[in-house]
Amino acid sequence: MKHLMLSTSLIVATAVPAFAGTEAEASGSAEAEVQLETPAADASGEANVSGEAQADTDTMEQEAEELANEAEAEAEELANEAEAGAAELADEAEAGAAEVEQEASELATETENAAESMSDAVNPDADGPAMEALAEGEMTTEALTGAWTYDSNDEHIGEVSQVIVNTSGSVEAVIIDVGGFLGIGEKPVELTMGDLDIGKMDGDIRVKTHLTREELEALPEYQSE
Repeated sequence: MKHLMLSTSLIVATAVPAFAGTEAEASGSAEAEVQLETPAADASGEANVSGEAQADTDTMEQEAEELANEAEAEAEELANEAEAGAAELADEAEAGAAEVEQEASELATETENAAESMSDAVNPDADGPAMEALAEGEMTTEALTGAWTYDSNDEHIGEVSQVIVNTSGSVEAVIIDVGGFLGIGEKPVELTMGDLDIGKMDGDIRVKTHLTREELEALPEYQSE
């Protein structure tokens, strides 16, 4: 009986270490598998996170580039509009200046024509032929009175208003009304025959003095006695 129990104990003792060793090996193998699998899983997770971050970065960069392109296009469009507006304003200013210049030229021409017309009306023979000498007996007080008078520049300066004769019947002085307009504001001045050239033009007696308008206007006013 003891021998049987001893045999049984030996069998159990032999089996237990073997089982224990098998269990330890299994546990170690499982832990190894866990240890081997864990770093791979971590690396995979990190790779996924890194990939997502890179994708987000690429998306942000693309959006930023699109916004920059849009901003550049808008700035270029605004610059083109500003340039077109400036060119249009410059064209309008140039056209306005040309119009003003043309109007000024037309006004100057009209003024010149009006001045020439007035000069022709007041002094129609200033640029005409020389006066003809008076025939004997044509220089009378009646013929001289009212005759148009011109200064040294052949400009009409007035009319003869009075002829003064001496006791022998010769013309001593001629009174000419200088300045004024249409008989208003005229100043009578006295001139001698030495200051005058008297002749005829187109059938009318004309009187011309060697004095200028300024010299005539500076003479004292004639006072009749």
